[in-house]
Amino acid sequence: MTRQKVLLLGWDSADWKTIHPLVDQGLMPNMQKLIEGGTIGNLATLDPMYSPMLWSSIATGKRPYKHGVLGFTEVTPDGTNIRPVMSVSRKCKAIWNILTQNNIKNHVGGWRPSHPAEHINGTMISNFYQKAVGKIHEPWPLASGTVHPESESDFFATLRVHPGEITGEHILPFVPQAGKINQFKDKRLAGIAKITSDASSLHAAFTNIIRTKEWDFAALYLDAIDHYCHGFMKYNPPKRSHISQEDYDVYNNVVTAGYRFHDMMLGRIMELIDDQTILMLISDHGFQPGHLRPRNIPNEPAGPAYEHSRYGIFAAMGPGIKKDSFTFGASLLDITPTILQIMGLAIGEDMDGRVLNNIFEKTQAPNYIPSWKNIEGDRMISESHISVKENTGEEALKQLEDLGYIEKQTSDLPTRIKQTRNECQFNLARAYIDGGLISDAVPILED
Repeated sequence: MTRQKVLLLGWDSADWKTIHPLVDQGLMPNMQKLIEGGTIGNLATLDPMYSPMLWSSIATGKRPYKHGVLGFTEVTPDGTNIRPVMSVSRKCKAIWNILTQNNIKNHVGGWRPSHPAEHINGTMISNFYQKAVGKIHEPWPLASGTVHPESESDFFATLRVHPGEITGEHILPFVPQAGKINQFKDKRLAGIAKITSDASSLHAAFTNIIRTKEWDFAALYLDAIDHYCHGFMKYNPPKRSHISQEDYDVYNNVVTAGYRFHDMMLGRIMELIDDQTILMLISDHGFQPGHLRPRNIPNEPAGPAYEHSRYGIFAAMGPGIKKDSFTFGASLLDITPTILQIMGLAIGEDMDGRVLNNIFEKTQAPNYIPSWKNIEGDRMISESHISVKENTGEEALKQLEDLGYIEKQTSDLPTRIKQTRNECQFNLARAYIDGGLISDAVPILED
């Protein structure tokens, strides 16, 4: 039996309010093909709108209080340190675990969180893969557990793009006036180079995988749009009164260029798949453009999330998908159940999402099982695979600090541990409230 192939592409923070005007101007031709050739709609997010929690819900079909990822960082199991959330933070199976149990060939790149890489039936590149930890002339070893199978680590290490490899020719489409900037005082060009190199690394690894390996399911996550927007949406047209004319003139094209860059990557992926593959493009939430952009970011943990909007994007095209159509009422919890339906597998009754039957030309009643958690076969990753002393782990924490998602790390480790534990518990309470389980949230909030 020929199995239906599915490619899932995740663009963190992608928003129709930014995409549609660019499509109308002819600036995103590949997105236009996807829109006209398939079904699109809004994708409702969850609260809180924190990416590791949301992408874990997308991958499992479950809310955070079921999958266990409760923020950007967490206290280590022994209670002695802080680390970025990891693949072992997730307490239930993701779509790639379920597919592996069913002997379905699948590959995953950059999902958040996915370090250390899980032992799936295919290749997994963790979200630590692209993070450069030094200057271009310094060694750049892959952290242990970045690639599965480990035997492919050396090869994939050669595909990474260092920020130092991003030249002026790469930067000019983002900032045409880059030559006027004093880069000793203004570090924003370096930020663009880092965001762009990170995305380029993952794109290079993923396109190599889908071009050279057999697969039935493949998934790639890119966080670049989120970073371009957090850094530069404030300069996007129209200009607002609190933005200086100088900054506006120099940086007003960055977000547009970031979306066009993603459209180019989308085009390459479209070239590498055939017309018998279902392509699904999603985002975990949107990003406020125009007059809805907040003027100030609250000084609180994960304050930048106030720039997010409640609806991400959903787009799908391929065999059996309605063309030039719309879907309504979709949630990010619906992605995994819908993929399971497409792949001919049962949906867990303990999943919080549903199958998006209205995207299909012909509908079929889903099959259900109580849960996938008791089905034989599980992840082969344990806490013993993790070292929080890896440079990439520290680099991930530093990036979260720079973005404002976590507070600056102090030398007072007991205070950091207490704050991190409280923030995770607060996020858990918010997730309970978002799921309608207010009575479960009350004792957490009282505490």
